[in-house]
Amino acid sequence: MCDASLTLKDISVRLFKANAIKFGNFTTGSGALTPVYFDLRVIVSYPSLMNDLSILLGQLIQELVKENERKACLSSPGRNLICGVPITAIPITSLASVHTNLPMILKRKVAKSYGTQELIEGVWNRGDTCVLVDDVIMFGDSILDTVKDLVDAGIKCSQAVVICDREQGAVKKLARRGIQVYSLLTLTQILEHLKEENYVSQENCDMVRVYLAANPVSDDLINKCNNGL
Repeated sequence: MCDASLTLKDISVRLFKANAIKFGNFTTGSGALTPVYFDLRVIVSYPSLMNDLSILLGQLIQELVKENERKACLSSPGRNLICGVPITAIPITSLASVHTNLPMILKRKVAKSYGTQELIEGVWNRGDTCVLVDDVIMFGDSILDTVKDLVDAGIKCSQAVVICDREQGAVKKLARRGIQVYSLLTLTQILEHLKEENYVSQENCDMVRVYLAANPVSDDLINKCNNGL
């Protein structure tokens, strides 16, 4: 179980201590430079941290599911599912599925060329509703990719929960595409938590804030993905 005294500040500190949050000079997948880098793949080596994160994500997912059920028409009784954006979010999504008792499906990056040749694995039906889970949102393209494939399969998907929002504008841009993103933490909150506990300097905080202000996600980066959602 998740300790009742657990706070998001605790999570921020534990992520930093696990080296899942790094400060320095890094290059993103797009080739851009960044003074802060998230490597949440490492949390699979910290079972207690992964468990606590999955419980907090599960609580957020359950709130969304309850709200969706309240709004749903009785004529559309599809099941509620969860799906981790491949591949980093899959382990923690599996734990969240256990904690919430919500069925999980897997979306492959590409369909297998043998066997069932399925792009989406698991048990699902057209008309089911799925909440996505991701680790960090920067550009939002991986969420867009996953939503498109689920929608093409007849699964309703317009919500995602993430551990951290890097606050570079992707959340607002996805909202304009009909996808609502909810985060446990923002980069600003993490900076505040680490500064309060003396894990980062004011200089580091200022450097990241200047970077965020100067590097919003461009419309081109979003618009190049998945036209027609």
